[in-house]
Amino acid sequence: MHDERVNLSIILQNGRRLGYAEYGDKHGLPVFYFTGGNSSRIEGMWFKEAVSQRGIRLIVPDRPGFGLSEFQENRQFLNWPDDVTELADALSIDEFSVFGLSGGGPHVLAVLYKMSDRIKRAAVVSGTAPPEMPDLYEGMWLPVRLVFITAKYLPRINRILLSQMASFYSDYEQMITRMSQFLPSPDVELINNNPRIMEVFASAAQEAHKNGIDGDAWEWRLYVNNWGFGLDSIQLEVFLWYGIYDRQVPIGMGRYLAESIPRAKLVEVEDGGHFSTINNHIGKILDYLA
Repeated sequence: MHDERVNLSIILQNGRRLGYAEYGDKHGLPVFYFTGGNSSRIEGMWFKEAVSQRGIRLIVPDRPGFGLSEFQENRQFLNWPDDVTELADALSIDEFSVFGLSGGGPHVLAVLYKMSDRIKRAAVVSGTAPPEMPDLYEGMWLPVRLVFITAKYLPRINRILLSQMASFYSDYEQMITRMSQFLPSPDVELINNNPRIMEVFASAAQEAHKNGIDGDAWEWRLYVNNWGFGLDSIQLEVFLWYGIYDRQVPIGMGRYLAESIPRAKLVEVEDGGHFSTINNHIGKILDYLA
């Protein structure tokens, strides 16, 4: 994390700071990555080798209120494409591909809806579905379900849960022990074979919350309220990758998105959990995006 390209930022036209990191080939094919919820630009470290091998320039912005990016009052999903547009302009990038994990999924879809003319290819990996999905929480791990439900109905309780989650991520040993007990077997196998995955995840979460949990609390409210755009209005092709063992974002969410987005293509990953789907299949995902 001593690479000077990890702590970059620009000042947006409205005066807000937007932080971002870059990985891989400085002169390579530009791909934007939107991290999972509760995370930051450090998460891009997962893909450092994979993007370098492919000559990809990976750009990972912090969303408002996370890491280096300043909080944005009353942010909606459709404000995010404006930030992305300004960042791409600042980097002199006209066209790029985009993908996102988990809570980054709706942010990818917002970009496809609002600035499709600049997107080459897009993928959503284990991305959360909108609140109008029937049986939204079916198959979801109870602690994650509680965060979703309190975000919608009990925002004060939600803040308490998110604070606990932030401190949980900051105790690495405790986090590994608990996750090994509760995560599905593909994720446990991934963590055992490659402990660095969780080290990066913990660092990214700590960085995300260094200025508190305001960004977190606001973003969870975005997931559970009207997204501000219809999935049927997204005209670009989008590849969806979902693990059948994922209990944080269950496979049902991927199937719902596949039915709702006109040109969506769903890959159901037979050996996939939440962390393992993106980390074990990043090569295929990047090859598609490139």
